[in-house]
Amino acid sequence: LSACARVEHYSLLPFCPQFRSCSSSDRMFSNWFGANNIHEVPPSSSIFHEFPHPENWREVVDELYSRFGSEGEGIPLSMCPCGNRKATARRFLVARKYKVDEAEKMLRDTLHWRQTVSVGDVVGVDSILKAKPRWDLLSDSRKIIPSTPFHCYSKQGFPVYVLRLGKGDGSLAASTAEECHVYSSIIRGEHLTRSIIPDAHKRGLLQNLTKGSSAGVTTPKLERLSHEDLDSETTIDITDNMEILDKQVVLVDLDGVGMSALRCLYVFKTINSVAAYNYPELSKAIYVLNTPSVFDYIWAAIKPILAPHTQSKIKIFQAGSDQYSALQQIIEDDDIPDFLTPQVPGDPLRGKAGCVTGSELPSFRPSGVVSLDTWIESQSDDPDKSCPF
Repeated sequence: LSACARVEHYSLLPFCPQFRSCSSSDRMFSNWFGANNIHEVPPSSSIFHEFPHPENWREVVDELYSRFGSEGEGIPLSMCPCGNRKATARRFLVARKYKVDEAEKMLRDTLHWRQTVSVGDVVGVDSILKAKPRWDLLSDSRKIIPSTPFHCYSKQGFPVYVLRLGKGDGSLAASTAEECHVYSSIIRGEHLTRSIIPDAHKRGLLQNLTKGSSAGVTTPKLERLSHEDLDSETTIDITDNMEILDKQVVLVDLDGVGMSALRCLYVFKTINSVAAYNYPELSKAIYVLNTPSVFDYIWAAIKPILAPHTQSKIKIFQAGSDQYSALQQIIEDDDIPDFLTPQVPGDPLRGKAGCVTGSELPSFRPSGVVSLDTWIESQSDDPDKSCPF
């Protein structure tokens, strides 16, 4: 799929009315993803924060875009979710607070990194994907950071990524080479931009096709699309061809994390350096959950590493009713992981079980990981690419 449609990304915290109040675009976003029924979904603007875009943001995007050729051809389509170069340029601008020169440098640095990053003797992101998959590195990574790259969709339509940092193998993290974390970060970033985001965007388009007419929702050009259009390889240019659903929601469970986590700080630094500089602005919100008593010390070490704008997206909770209520705003009850769902002794298990990989059951793969492994195989040209798990 390579489909592009208009989705507003102006959502701000409700306590920032000086920037923007709920408008017709927020209502359009809610209608897109099924909020126009009796069980109304909280609008994106009421629960998520995003950097306030300047009024002339389209012109600023055009300026950056033009620095990479008249058609932006200097920005490879392979790094652009849904094949949308302008939306990609916009993400780099947001990461640099719409400072064009700084955004251009960041983007050019990323282009250089994509050509020069190496894993073993394989150089360049595209070559890494085509080479024999490094299942050994992925196996270690999954033991260190139990997770699933795709868990479910949020009520607002965003894909949800789940990590259980307190259930990983800390001793393995301390002894694993940096190559492991670089490779797993590349695989994660490319899978997100090339597969998960396009699938989420397609889902939004299909929902609008299904519900738009009955809800009275009209989006320019969208009413003329058929389901066959969404399966084509051509870009569908809707409105200004700049806005797509190119974000995810991240759930980070810290149950079991202690002060020993500080010994693995370099792992976080490595992963963050790959993601923040080369896959910027792909998270809508980051929910840090079940924070332990030592969290203040851990946060003091991690916070300086994070970009200020990333910090503003983070919501921090301790276990309890407030945490569960916050999750209910964004995820259906049946999709909330069982380890984040209040349980009643003697009652059937509530929430979704089997959500992430783990060090205790290294052979277990949730459906999101199975899909990732299938995608990895599809990218590789090596005859010996089959997943051994």
